[in-house]
Amino acid sequence: MRRPPKPSHEDILWLQDYLPYRLAIVASRMLRDASRVYKSRRNPLNTPQWRTLCILSNFEPLTATDLCRISMLDKVAISRALSQLQRRGFIMRQKLDGDRRARQVTLTAAGWRYYNELAPEMKGQEQTLRALLKDGESERLFALLDRFDAFFAASQRKENADVSAERVLRDSYWKNPKGKT
Repeated sequence: MRRPPKPSHEDILWLQDYLPYRLAIVASRMLRDASRVYKSRRNPLNTPQWRTLCILSNFEPLTATDLCRISMLDKVAISRALSQLQRRGFIMRQKLDGDRRARQVTLTAAGWRYYNELAPEMKGQEQTLRALLKDGESERLFALLDRFDAFFAASQRKENADVSAERVLRDSYWKNPKGKT
């Protein structure tokens, strides 16, 4: 089988100019550098555990569903992280009133101690990155990130609305497949 011709220079997706790729690479490098802090400890955490601990420090109490939404990790990763953190005594799960399945997750005293030991190192690492930016660039960068967040949040809301509308139509069809009234 013959190989198709190489696209023209203009038709190639040049990765150094492709915003999603560039952002992903820089984010991966930043996160890899950050992971050296929490993975170098005597009792290291993995990335989903650290992310879960940080999110809880900002927003507790949360459910596992909330953690998935905020962290952008899948249910399996969050479930494993929560199980491991609970075994280590860093989190506590309590039943929610009126919901047999959902559990409210909070940090324990041990979880807060672990977090409080690591947070200054993580902040120091961030300061190193911020020092690379000139006056006003940090604020502009965060404003741009906020615009991307808002764009994707709106897209997700529209997608959820479309899925809900599709589900209503499908469910109404199956209740009355021949359109009888």
